[in-house]
Amino acid sequence: MAEADWQKIDPETAEGNPRRPEGPAGRAMLARMNESHARLVDWGLTHIDLRAGDTVLDIGCGGGNTLARMAERVTEGHLTGIDYAETSVEASRAFNAELIEVGRAEILHGSVEALPFDDAHFDAAVTVESFYFWPRPEECLKEVARVIKPGGTFLLLADIYGRDDLPAGIRTKIADYNLTNPTPEEFEQLFCAAGFQSVHMDFQDGEYWIAVRGVR
Repeated sequence: MAEADWQKIDPETAEGNPRRPEGPAGRAMLARMNESHARLVDWGLTHIDLRAGDTVLDIGCGGGNTLARMAERVTEGHLTGIDYAETSVEASRAFNAELIEVGRAEILHGSVEALPFDDAHFDAAVTVESFYFWPRPEECLKEVARVIKPGGTFLLLADIYGRDDLPAGIRTKIADYNLTNPTPEEFEQLFCAAGFQSVHMDFQDGEYWIAVRGVR
């Protein structure tokens, strides 16, 4: 997210509560995020190999756009979204109603702290712009690793990460929202400690974006 976008995190976004969207303001914010995160999602999904028959989890599925984009590639498998905000679950279900109706997707209410899935259940998992808010990040990453099959991939996308040249406006928002914003080195340490066997990172020129891929 460019600095200008971060400046929009003010009255109406604050009312929607980015940490846990709720109410009409939350629904409006989720609709905006489907649009404002679209470029990040398009770029980020080029860094993960999704096959037609995969089972894929979207953690913190928000307004549902990422699930819809992955459905373009996961045409025979199954997509699952999960979010701990009931407003996000409702919004994502509405956005992906057709996928749900034909049995290609389901969207659940739950937390990354205790994912309601068996061990080694998914071929891949993704999260977009949600890691900032995860409690106990290392423990949550262990929970993500638990539900991914050996050799499977977890892709984390964020439009900022810890770096020395972040503008003052972005640094203020990080402090205001108490965001977890690791450096690349810290991401690698967190992923390895959680049980991922290898970690790869990609960065987008002209942006503050990061794509972190952990292979189970």
